Amino acid sequence: MTSVRPLSPALEAIAEKELNESKERLPQDLSILKDWIEKQPHLRARSDDQFLISFLRGCKYSLEKAKAKLDSFYTMRGVIPELYNNRTLDNPKVLEILRSGI
Repeated sequence: MTSVRPLSPALEAIAEKELNESKERLPQDLSILKDWIEKQPHLRARSDDQFLISFLRGCKYSLEKAKAKLDSFYTMRGVIPELYNNRTLDNPKVLEILRSGI
């Protein structure tokens, strides 16, 4: 059983058609990602279902792409923490980073 917020029927249909989401496969995909995260000593990643499903959906359920995106997310979070920890646009450093196109 996963702890993912349910989608409306309309969004569920879109997720199935456009993102290749499958209710039957979801627990297995989440389990694979969680196992992978545990085996990555350099990642201190969240592994709650709702967080991980956002990466799966963003990668149209390609596990390899989701792994790469998670790795990049946490790498950038380590390199530019102010972009992730202080997301106010009043901060000149954040604006500088956003405008740089990194």
